[in-house]
Amino acid sequence: MKLPYGANEDNFKKCKKIVSEFTNDNKNLDEATLEIMNIAYSTGGDYSDEILLEYVKAYFNW
Repeated sequence: MKLPYGANEDNFKKCKKIVSEFTNDNKNLDEATLEIMNIAYSTGGDYSDEILLEYVKAYFNW
């Protein structure tokens, strides 16, 4: 799995935990997590809890 530039395994785990609170689809959990992290990176966001939570909400139309 290739993480976005500047991201590390801890960022991935943190994002995955947030994503898991919004979906029951464990099969695609890693894929959704990576997609959200890529969106955060591509828009200049960081991987803070607040930023990731906002992207996750938007991703799942919360």
